[in-house]
Amino acid sequence: MGQGCGRCCSSMATTESWLPTAQLGTDAFVDRRDDSAAASINTWPDAPGSGICGSWRKPPEEPVGSLNIDGGRYNLNTLSVGMSHHVFDINLHEAPDSKQNVNNYYRLCKDHLGLHVTTSCFTAWRKAKKANCFSKIIPAVPCDGVEKIRVFFFDDNLEWDGCEESSGICNLRHAETGEFVEFAAGKNGFVRDTAARHTVLYHSTKYRNVLVKANILDAMEDPHYFFTIIKRFTTPSDKLIIFMDVNSTMLCNDTVQAKDLTNTLLSTMFEFVEFRPQEAFDLNFESWHIRVEKLKTMKQLVKDMIANDRDAYASFWTPERCWKLYGELEIKGKVTWHGQQGSFRLDACQDLFNSYLARLPKVMTRDGIAGSWFQLYDGLHGEHTIVLNSFGVDTRKVVLATVPDERRVIHLTVNYDLWDERDKRTFSEQFA
Repeated sequence: MGQGCGRCCSSMATTESWLPTAQLGTDAFVDRRDDSAAASINTWPDAPGSGICGSWRKPPEEPVGSLNIDGGRYNLNTLSVGMSHHVFDINLHEAPDSKQNVNNYYRLCKDHLGLHVTTSCFTAWRKAKKANCFSKIIPAVPCDGVEKIRVFFFDDNLEWDGCEESSGICNLRHAETGEFVEFAAGKNGFVRDTAARHTVLYHSTKYRNVLVKANILDAMEDPHYFFTIIKRFTTPSDKLIIFMDVNSTMLCNDTVQAKDLTNTLLSTMFEFVEFRPQEAFDLNFESWHIRVEKLKTMKQLVKDMIANDRDAYASFWTPERCWKLYGELEIKGKVTWHGQQGSFRLDACQDLFNSYLARLPKVMTRDGIAGSWFQLYDGLHGEHTIVLNSFGVDTRKVVLATVPDERRVIHLTVNYDLWDERDKRTFSEQFA
């Protein structure tokens, strides 16, 4: 470990005075190899874009027109799926190039500022039984290196076993060697921490990485959510690469499905409420009947009951019905909030619901994208790199809502040749 590493990679104070007025970059994609063109994090405001929500947000001033990217410099293959878009493919999963390409991917992200989109390979992840080793590639930057790059990864599906073969969505790879970096608590300097109401994160004293198990309720409630977490672990000289999942990290899928706020909030909260039966039993609730045998979220139990009846599912999410189901389950086993040990009783859930119901109308956007995302992007674009990383095409909605010209966004697919035909077709159709 290099000198000063403990300070640079430990938790930063949240009241630093080095965040004056924001200055927008003159080009959304400046080559970071030119140090004079890269603004430092000194230009952050304390609350960039405060109160700005997507539907009525004024888009930032950015250049328009297509980009010129040298794909050969990073061992990228051009995909002919969008004539006016920059779409490349990179091999991150198959030997012999995959490990070296982790470094190429890292260099692409640090050399070109602004918004990127990486569509990861769901087929490879599924075939590996959704193990970390074939999930989303995140470069791990050692503290004893010379580069002042700090990497964040926000995803609601992060799991903390942290091994290469364990279940998870984080393929954390050394930025130079491509080797897997274990990130369980106690491994490679990683320690557990928390943020906001429900967010869990791991940061390291050996790597300049912060892994954040994001919570969509926190992201919707607090317009400074992402910015506050990043500020906490960042020094003035850092350049940032921020990898960001979309659905249930910054985008509330139930809002996209046109539920009203009460229904959206209930269905979202029930994703985090877990029920463990004392013993297997038959649940008879109104006209639905299911067998309950093991730990599940309450939202999954509702889905199991209603099966494929979309209308019944959409109309299920009323306070009366949800609290009735909660009460019936509470006497049949233990109800907890995800990630917590103690019982989460009905009255506590109702209090939390009412708290969110009072807060969310002030900060939610009509398109379901958390205002905290727009605040983060407006504060960082042109100075740092933000990568939307998903297995699907939900990224397009965010891109269109965020930037004035999507031709300025670098799109990267991972091992496109391994995708199934349906995924290839869906990906191509978004550019039609």
